[in-house]
This record gives sequence, C-alpha cells and structure tokens, in this order.
Amino acid sequence: MALVRSGDIAEGSYLLVENLDRVSRENALDALDALRDIAKEGITVVTLNDGRTYTHESLRQNPLDLMVAVMVFMRANEESATKAKRLREAWGAKRAKAEKQPLTKLSPAWVRLRDDRSGFDLIPERATIVRRIFQMTLAGTGQHAIAETLNREGVPVFGRGKLWHRSYIKKILENPAVIGQFTPHRLEVINGKRMRIPLEPVEDYFPQVISLEVFEQVSSLASGRAAPSKTEGAMANILAGLAKCPRCGSTMTRVNKGGKKGGHPYLICTRAKAGAGCAYRKVRLDYVTQAIIDNAGYLIGELPSPEADLQAQWDQLSLAHDVMGDEIERVVQAIAEAGHSPALLNRLRATEVERDRIANELSSVATRMADTLTNRIANTGTALLDAVGEQPHDIPKVNAVLRQLFGKVVVDYRSGSLVFHWKHAPDAATSIVYGWPMETGDDDGTILAASSPPS
Repeated sequence: MALVRSGDIAEGSYLLVENLDRVSRENALDALDALRDIAKEGITVVTLNDGRTYTHESLRQNPLDLMVAVMVFMRANEESATKAKRLREAWGAKRAKAEKQPLTKLSPAWVRLRDDRSGFDLIPERATIVRRIFQMTLAGTGQHAIAETLNREGVPVFGRGKLWHRSYIKKILENPAVIGQFTPHRLEVINGKRMRIPLEPVEDYFPQVISLEVFEQVSSLASGRAAPSKTEGAMANILAGLAKCPRCGSTMTRVNKGGKKGGHPYLICTRAKAGAGCAYRKVRLDYVTQAIIDNAGYLIGELPSPEADLQAQWDQLSLAHDVMGDEIERVVQAIAEAGHSPALLNRLRATEVERDRIANELSSVATRMADTLTNRIANTGTALLDAVGEQPHDIPKVNAVLRQLFGKVVVDYRSGSLVFHWKHAPDAATSIVYGWPMETGDDDGTILAASSPPS
C-alpha cells in the first residue's frame, strides 16, 4: 500500500493472488477493509484459483463479489483460528512433558541439545566463562570492563559475533537460564501486530551453570543502582545504526562522557571501546548532528541515480563543466593582463560555447536521472527536509529517515568529514564536513574539533 500511495506501483496495476486468503487472514470485516483499500487506490485484485476480478466498482455495484469476498475471508479466518488452537494444544502437550523432554532445540549459548533430544548438557568451556562473568560482577567489575577484559585476553565469543560487548554481558547476567529456568512464549496477533506473550516459567529445564544465590546477589546489585533520569542522555544518536569507523569499518556507538557535569556525548568505535585493537578516537556527536541538519538540503540535492551509467555521465560532465569554468577565468585574467587579443577573445568565446554545451548535457542527464528515481526515494528525501525543519529537532525521527536513505555513514575523523553511502545506489557516496580533521601526519593523533566546528 505504501508503494501504491507513493506512485511507485501505478494506478491500474493488477495484484494477482492464488486466493483471497493471501490478502488477509484477519476477521472478515478487517480483511474486507484491506481489500477495499487496495481497490480504492485503483488496483485490480485477481484471484487465480477462480479467475474472479475485484475492483472498487465491482465491490460497490456487484453484491455477488462482495458476498464471495466475505465468505472467503470468513473461512480463511476460521481456518487460521483452528490452526492456532491446534498449535496451542500441541504446545500445551509438549509443555506438560517439558521436565522429561525439551520443548524446542533453542537453548542458551552455554548448553547444547543431546543427540537423542532427551535433554541439554553444559558446554564446559563456556560454562566457565559464564561463571567468571558472575564472579567478576560480584567483585565489583562493571559490564564494560568485563567485556574489555575478555576481548583483551582473546576469550572466544559465543555465537557468530566478533567481540564481547557490554550489552551481551548484561543479557547473560539477567538471563534466568543460568539457573536452569526456561520461559516459553505464545505468539498472538494484537491490533494487527504479532506479540510474544510470556507463559509460566519451567524450572530445571536447563542444567544450572550458577547457583540461585549467586544469581539473586547479582540481580540485587543491578536493582540497587539508581535508574537514569528521563532527561539524562536525552540527545539521541542521529547516526544510530549507520555510523561506521573509518579505520576498521566497525559500528560507532554513542558514549556520554561527563554525565551531569556538562560533558558531551561522543561517537566511538565499538571495537576500540571494547579494547579490541582499533584507535580510541572521540567525535563530538553535537557537531555531527548540527552538520547533518545544516546540510540536509545539500544531501538531497546530491541524490544519485540508481542507474550507474547515468551517475557516471553526471560526474564526468560535472567535472568537465568545472574545468571549463576554470579555463574561462584564466582566459579572462589573460585578457586583462595582455589587452583585447583577438586570439584570446576567440578562445574565450569557444570556451563559453563549450561550457554552455556541457551545461545543456548536464540538464538533460539530470532530467533522466530524476526519471529513474522512484517516488518513494524522492518522497523520503522530502521527508528528511521536513524532519530537520521541525523545531525542536526530533532526532530519532531524522535518524529513521536517514536509515531509509543511507546504508552507512563513515565518520572520518581523520578528515573531519561524514561520508554518506546511498542505499539505493551503493556505489555512490556524498561527503559533508562536520569538524576539523586530526593533526596531519599522524593517523593516531588527536582530533582538533574540540571547541567549535568549521562553518
């Protein structure tokens, strides 16, 4: 529907479905609304199993179409409800046997399912790591310091990750699976959204890796910490999920240095933050935020074509146009110094003609590029301009739009620039300046954007 409303799917298009139950399995009234909304946008729905066609006019004027649609939706919803009931009953039966047989093969990273599926066993080396994490926590070591220690010692991570992170340490410390407890969930659709509803926990489902006493001690330590105030850290990360380190390519995360003492939030490479080898370089987040807000119009003006050939033509012609401009300035300067030389005047006229020709080609390529951009991409660009124009700035909203436009943004502290990589044209990138670069000649030097960014 979003593509239809943006115009990327044209009015008059056909939506082919095997059966109407592919459109919706909600109750008949809601499902009929969905079909009607599609038809009202000028889309014709065709069901391939019976060759029936549904349009806005047919639903309004043909009672048979309406009745058939309602009956199909009622049957589909009833079948869906019956399947859900059977699944719940099957899950209930499995849960009744949970103490003797695992409900599912899913398990925490420190245990493995036996080959005969009769139960779980601890993975000794991983169980040792989990116990060490709890011991370090009770000894007063923070979660970030624990992750940094494990990375520094080269302790293998659980799963497919490359590094230990504070967030994963936190998950382990809060996971009741360490004391053998498993909490099954039930999937329900509430207000059109799939929700996981927790059920009653199953005790002694997994083998215990730590004692209940140790788990409760760590839990009490966490609950005793003061909860952050709502105003603390209120400035969100405008590049959340996008910022990348220029050295190692890892994600850059927001770190709030100084807290209530007037400090500033920074972007820092997660690998460096975890003590895993990259340079620890801080980038002022407020400089980055202001640069993006100030240059949003420029970014959208640089919106590249998804057609690589057209983009290459544009880049080549833009360079040639700039070269012609420089040449005209040199000729004009030469005429000013040497007088009205016929040769120089002829050269000036020829250069101006050539620049005008290139400008016309640029205009033509720009039109073709605009034609290749879908309405969705163009509308997203407009949404970015609207978001940065709001007062006060809604940073999470700006971030959401940026993530639709860009696949990543390299925060290059060495040059003081942000390099935006377009999602719809992966080979294209656009740069803006956010601050002063590092000291030249030293890739590990300090950042000079410390007091104010350049204008």
